[in-house]
Amino acid sequence: MKGQAEISSLGWNGNMKKFFSRDNFVLSTFDQKQKRQSLFVSLLILVMGVVCAFTFMNMLYCFSDIVGSCVCASFDIALRDFGRSLPIFLSFFMSIWTIWSLHTTFRNEDNDKFVKGTFRKGIVIAAFGGFNIVYILVMLIAGRFTSLVEGSPSYLYPLDAMLFSLVFLAIGVFFVLYTKKFQEKLPYVVPTRGPAVQKARFLHHFFVTIWMLVAFFTFAAFAYGLFIIDFLHGYQFFSIALLIAYFLSPLYLLVWEFYYNELTEEKKKEFLLPLALAGLILAVVVMAIYFVALGLNLDGPSNVGFGVLPVAYAASVNIATMLVVATPTIVCVVALIKALIGRKKAK
Repeated sequence: MKGQAEISSLGWNGNMKKFFSRDNFVLSTFDQKQKRQSLFVSLLILVMGVVCAFTFMNMLYCFSDIVGSCVCASFDIALRDFGRSLPIFLSFFMSIWTIWSLHTTFRNEDNDKFVKGTFRKGIVIAAFGGFNIVYILVMLIAGRFTSLVEGSPSYLYPLDAMLFSLVFLAIGVFFVLYTKKFQEKLPYVVPTRGPAVQKARFLHHFFVTIWMLVAFFTFAAFAYGLFIIDFLHGYQFFSIALLIAYFLSPLYLLVWEFYYNELTEEKKKEFLLPLALAGLILAVVVMAIYFVALGLNLDGPSNVGFGVLPVAYAASVNIATMLVVATPTIVCVVALIKALIGRKKAK
């Protein structure tokens, strides 16, 4: 028994070392300059992911207010709220466009596409930022904003939205200037992570975008939930299960972005199946824990999750449960199907 345990332990350790061997990753083929560039872009993507999560949640808060006004047939109030909240909507679109630009342009395309893509996407980012600044100033002049710091929906709104837009205006301008000026002096020399998806490209981007949105929502919900969720009054089990479910989608997105997308093409084909199986098992376990907790507290979503985003946890709809619990499972099933098809073609 002892010998079998030792062999099993060695096998497990060997498999873990195999999964994290530096030779599996594209980064291992880079020189020092390429590694610095790659790590810098990865850090930017991570930071922008956090920014996207919270701007998305803020946008959903505003959107829920607008929907509530429409449901109550107060369309004038809904229109007024939309006009006042537009800088928040644009802040999210700036954030997600930037993170998508970093992912596709700086990590997954060849050099020709990099030069063209950086210039084009930089113009879009700068346009979003510039328009948002102008819009806030026009609203101030028109009296729709009573001051530069109204204190709603955030303490510094709309000043914070203006400063946020100014940062993204600078990012967009840098992207444009980089392709014109800095590329000659400081060229971006990191090779592509692999060929861009061509077959069913729209479907691929649509699926990944939906997954990203759910992951952003659940990451922000996890962060807010630590302070908002009621761990008392008999909801401890459901609250913990909800937080675990919240964290699963962003965890899988991190693995996809910073592990799977860093593998060489050969290792992607080899590791996708075990990754999908492990992820599916974990997703099913978390789903089971969540529904057991839900069975013990049927009013849990409306009483515990309500504070995170009221419209998502309406007792009659409970959209959040479907999104939070189902998405990791769907992602793993899709990955599993892709891995099995890839292995069948390889034979």
